[in-house]
Amino acid sequence: MTSISLKKHTLRWPALKWLGIIFLFLSSCDEPKEIGSDLFSVEVGLNYTDTLTINSSTVLIDSIYTGANNSFLLGSFFHPELGYVTSNVFTQIANADTLNSKENSILDSLKMSLVYTNYQGDLTQPQSIKIYRLKDSLSRGTSYFANSTVSYFPEVLTTLTFTPKPLYAKSVNGDSIKYDTLNFKMDLALGKELISKYKDKAISGGGTSFRDLFKGFYIQTVETKNAALLNFSPAYSKMTMYWHNPGDNLKYFLNYYFSLSNTYTPEFNARFNQIRSKRVGLLANLVKSGDKISSLKTNNLTYVQSGTGIVTKIDLPYLSKLRGNNDIAVNKAELVFQGGDNLDLGRTLGQLSLVESDGANRPLRNSYGLKYFVAEGGSGVQTASYNASANTYSFNVTTIMQALLTGNKANMGFLLTPAVSADASGNAKISSESARFIPLNALKAKLKIYYSYIAKPK
Repeated sequence: MTSISLKKHTLRWPALKWLGIIFLFLSSCDEPKEIGSDLFSVEVGLNYTDTLTINSSTVLIDSIYTGANNSFLLGSFFHPELGYVTSNVFTQIANADTLNSKENSILDSLKMSLVYTNYQGDLTQPQSIKIYRLKDSLSRGTSYFANSTVSYFPEVLTTLTFTPKPLYAKSVNGDSIKYDTLNFKMDLALGKELISKYKDKAISGGGTSFRDLFKGFYIQTVETKNAALLNFSPAYSKMTMYWHNPGDNLKYFLNYYFSLSNTYTPEFNARFNQIRSKRVGLLANLVKSGDKISSLKTNNLTYVQSGTGIVTKIDLPYLSKLRGNNDIAVNKAELVFQGGDNLDLGRTLGQLSLVESDGANRPLRNSYGLKYFVAEGGSGVQTASYNASANTYSFNVTTIMQALLTGNKANMGFLLTPAVSADASGNAKISSESARFIPLNALKAKLKIYYSYIAKPK
């Protein structure tokens, strides 16, 4: 939190620019009694301030989307301030090539291959997953949230305990990248069921008929304190069935994919991450949407975390004092937020968005979803990228500040959230594929404003 005092540094402009400003403001005044009679009865200036009070809080919001994600998020991660984050996966799976087994085909194995892409936490600790079969179908036409669920059969298909390998990439044939893969065997009973479907040409061909038969998987994480949250690629991960035929030396296999999109075929396998958090310490008081905790209670730090609904609320309680009795034109305004010390850049949120608050610490919404602030000079979402060298996120908020100072927009605060996505129709939402986070130093948050003013005659 900074002080309320205003640092004013009056700058000298060329005479023509001053005349332009004077004309702009005087043109909106009452009808002059005599041309030029009010010219010397006003005070004009160009000022700058960066000491307006900014109140920061950590806030909980809901409705975090995770459907149609590009990453399977599995595992359990613990942070001493944010607490536990555990993620499970609900996913469809289907074959693209036709199953060509025979009545006398002999199943050799059914293997799952999950391709690592990233992680968060401790890779040296063992962790466990359980795989179940879905009872209900998933749909690409359904919106799935971090707390969504789909019913599944209680029988466990496979249980696996493993220690994740360190992640690395290596060159293959000089031009491609190969990532480490978690390989393990699935229960043979499932393989025998799948291989027997060769008789039904619709099911053996994959696609909708296969997904109607086999709804998909629920992959559940067994919560572990000192473990890791693992990112796997649906695009490269797969399940493979191997078999042979009597009297035939050939070995046969069929891949079942989580992602079937390519240049010609759009993705149609549905999936989502079910992200659950168990907060500790003061943040455990964030229970329902709109709950907030002042930075004064959390060592002057606030948080933004992907996937859990943890965001930062910003209030400008004394912004109107900047205007006073003057007419003000904002020349430029910038909101700057600084990250905490000793950040792990590999786990830091790359972008933050600025969303309107409804005054009750929740995002303001309209028929299109989140009511976001529009980027200065554009039509997209007001979003800032992390500047690693300065350890900051900076937002150009010139138009926003002008609207607040003129009373055209209510001053109900802002929410700093993980990056908001908006489609061509303006439908906006927060979609999460990780539990990355950023601690923000509330003491170093600044609102920098360059503004022109004309003091009204008393």
